[in-house]
Amino acid sequence: MAKFNQREVEEINAVIAEIAKKAKPKMEIGGRDKTVLNAMLATSKVEKEVLFFKCRREHSDAIISHFVNNEKLTRSKFSSASQSYIFLIPA
Repeated sequence: MAKFNQREVEEINAVIAEIAKKAKPKMEIGGRDKTVLNAMLATSKVEKEVLFFKCRREHSDAIISHFVNNEKLTRSKFSSASQSYIFLIPA
C-alpha cells in the first residue's frame, strides 16, 4: 500500500467525501479518462448517466479501493489503474 503524506491524505479525503455524496449502493466505480470511457460506453451500448470526479492519477487507485472495500460498490469492468478521473455508473 502506498504511503501518503498529510497533504495527500487531505486531498484523498476531500475526493472521497465528494464521491460519497453521490454514491449509492450497487453503483459501479472506476477510473478512466472521460473521452475514452464515453467511447467505450457507446460501443458497449450502455446508455446510463455517468458521474465524473477529478483526482490526481496517483490517488485514483486508493480512492477506488476505499469504495470497493468499505462502501461495497462494484469495480467497473471499464476501470483502469492510475487515471485522472473517477466515475460512477448507476445500477
